[in-house]
Order: sequence, then C-alpha cells, then structure tokens
Amino acid sequence: MSPILFHLWGPLSVHAYGAFIALGVAIAWTLAMGDKPLKKIISLDDLVVSFQLMLLSGFLGGRIVCMLSQPEPVTDYLFLFKFWEPGFSILGSIIAITITLVGYLYVKHIAILRYVDRIALYSPIVQSFGRIGCFFAGCCFGCPSSAWWAVTYQDPYHMAPLHVALHPAQLYSSFMLMTLFLFLFFIGQYRFKKPGILSCVYLACASMERFLIDFIRWDRAFTLKSGFLSCLSVHQWIALAVCACATVGIVVITKWTKNDYGSV
Repeated sequence: MSPILFHLWGPLSVHAYGAFIALGVAIAWTLAMGDKPLKKIISLDDLVVSFQLMLLSGFLGGRIVCMLSQPEPVTDYLFLFKFWEPGFSILGSIIAITITLVGYLYVKHIAILRYVDRIALYSPIVQSFGRIGCFFAGCCFGCPSSAWWAVTYQDPYHMAPLHVALHPAQLYSSFMLMTLFLFLFFIGQYRFKKPGILSCVYLACASMERFLIDFIRWDRAFTLKSGFLSCLSVHQWIALAVCACATVGIVVITKWTKNDYGSV
C-alpha cells in the first residue's frame, strides 16, 4: 500500500490523501445540489461561494489546530499551505467552518440555522472519506495491536511508524463517521424538525467520535505531561468543549418558543 496512487509527470503525483478528500467533497456537493430544502434556503451563487469559504476555512482551521497541537513546535510554517501533505485536525476544521459560515450567512441575510442543518447533513461524508485518505497516508495512526486486522506500514513515505502492527484507527473513524451520516440522512433530518437541532446533533456526535477514537490513537498530543489536564489529549479536551456547546444548543433550541427561529 503506497500513499501515492500514481505519478503524473516529474515530481507531480496524485496522493491518496488528497484524492479521497476530493472524492468526499464531490459526493457531498452532488448530494447538496440535489437537496430540495437547501435550494429553498439559498441561491446557487451563494451556495457556491459558501462551499468555497468552507473549503478554505476548513483547510486553514484544520492545519492551524494540527500545527498548534503538535508535541514539538512546527518550524516549517509553509506547511500551513502545503495542501498536498497530510496533517489535519477535523475539530479545527469544524470550528473554523462554523465561524466563517455563520459570519457569511449573517452578512447575506440567509437563514443560518436552516442552512447549517443541511450542510451538517453531508459533512460526515467528507470526514469519512478524509479518514480513508489518512489511512493510505499513514497519518492519524492507531496504537500497536496484535489483532488479525492490524495494519503494518512499510513504505518510507508513510507517516506512521514502519514495521509495527497498528490499529487501523483511521478506518474505525471512517466507519463511525459514515454511520453518523446514515443516521442523520435517513433518520435525523426527519426526526429533528426544529432548525439548529440537526447541526447540534452532528457536532455532538462528531466530537464524541474524536474523543473516543483518541484513546487508541498513537499520535495523541497532550496539553501537559502531568496534572489534571494530562489525563486527556488536546483534541479530547476540544471535543468535550464542542460537545458541551452542542448539548447546550440542543437544550436552548428545544426550549425556544419563537416560530421564526429558522430566520436566525
């Protein structure tokens, strides 16, 4: 298994990491284009711009949190712009996309909660395919394992430790995220009618997925080496904070009695 799918010309190659992310984005975009409720909320032009902003902010947010959470300071600041290289924080992407998207929708006077609900519906697809890309690249690798399904990386271009049987944590994560998508798509969007609930459910579940999967990640980054904060990784603390905010959001929206909250 190589992190490079095929060579194009000279130093140019197609990496599995970027290819799977692009595939996930393409599938999410295709589903969004056929989403009738979404078409009633936003025009095609604004939809295209919002997707572009999500891609840019998601990439930068994921990169920045990844760089800040490394055990050793990152000295190659150009890594922030090297989109072809692995190294990402999904939670960082979620936070950056949420802030950017809410700001754009507010300025354009688009129903924020209703729109974000439709986008949250397809977000797990992008994340799920992105984790498959991580699996091929060797990043986000799991702890050593003696299970029969453990994976051993041997290509020197892989980011994972070589010649060590590891949990395929990336595939666990991909499966959980795809399960989340199926739940939201076939059950959630019909059960959670109040605008904003679907988004909060997605945020809570996606953050808990990262919280749980980090227990078997071998590349966990810790805040401190001792003390209370050392019991969980940086991303686990962020995940708990996101989940807590999402839970509060569900309670607030559920208790909200206004009939026009969809325009917020």
